[in-house]
Amino acid sequence: MTSLDSRSTDSRTRIRDTALRLFAAQGGAATSLREVAREAGVAPGLVVHHFGGKDGLRAAVDEFVVDLFREAVDTVPLDGPADEVVAARDRAAAEMFDANPDAVDYLRRAVVTPDPGSEGLARLLVEETIRRTQTLRDHGIARSRIPVEEQAVAVLVRQLGTLLLQPALGRLWALAEAPSEVPTVKVRLQHTDT
Repeated sequence: MTSLDSRSTDSRTRIRDTALRLFAAQGGAATSLREVAREAGVAPGLVVHHFGGKDGLRAAVDEFVVDLFREAVDTVPLDGPADEVVAARDRAAAEMFDANPDAVDYLRRAVVTPDPGSEGLARLLVEETIRRTQTLRDHGIARSRIPVEEQAVAVLVRQLGTLLLQPALGRLWALAEAPSEVPTVKVRLQHTDT
């Protein structure tokens, strides 16, 4: 027999996952709680019960996406040559994104065209990456010539740049009817002297 707690957890997860899919496809502002409830197969009151409202639901989706990122990167041990650790962390993040297309679409929308007042996911990612960059510094893996905040943003640009730009390159490549395979976008920050 299924316990009430497990049914509650299942419905909460189903609601969150449905919201992730809908927010990714059409944005949070264009998605109603009633629509999330209908798509998740639950009563609208259950969405409010679990999340308190749209802001709570969005926060749960944001935290879930950051947890996916966190769990992927945590699979990489912090020993070995620095360049290998960094490359392995980038691969782990890329593999996680490949396995979670709704998270990718949601992240792309949240970073590139956020709904007004919905900087939660970007803020969580920046805060998490600052913490993780500091951990890499503490383990002697990351250099510390620039402020940790700048280094964290560079990490995010490197990890998310391909994710955000590759679809655009693919569309442009197809429109140009380029004869070769679509190249892979690689993004990095470079400080210039001004």
